Amino acid sequence: MRYNVSMEQILTTVPAHFDGTGIVLDAPVTLEPNTRLLVTILNPGQAAHELVREMMAASTTSLAKVWENDEDAVYDAY
Repeated sequence: MRYNVSMEQILTTVPAHFDGTGIVLDAPVTLEPNTRLLVTILNPGQAAHELVREMMAASTTSLAKVWENDEDAVYDAY
């Protein structure tokens, strides 16, 4: 299945909370009907800065693979 979406749409993160009945977005967002979403459940006892640190650590390997490549090596000298 192929989707015609921009990177901006793919990488949009919106804070939200569960009000006991449903998920409520904490920022104004315009969504079309049937917009596909991913929901990440956060540990309520974890501080935001700890979560950000863990997410950055989890992405380190992937970023290294993308960043460290022969094609971009020419920029290492600058």
